Amino acid sequence: MDRAITPPFWAFSQDTDSTTGPQPKPMRAPVFIHDAVTPWGSETLLLKFLREQVADQEE
Repeated sequence: MDRAITPPFWAFSQDTDSTTGPQPKPMRAPVFIHDAVTPWGSETLLLKFLREQVADQEE
């Protein structure tokens, strides 16, 4: 038997719609937190805010 299996048995058909429901929304762009890298003295601005928030909660 020198016959090969034809592609429809193992290949996915590109003509059919394989999803149900609404189309998925495109992924959003990543968020860059500028305060995390802004230098503020010997630390970053985000780190300064976090330390101030911890100090306020301890009081």
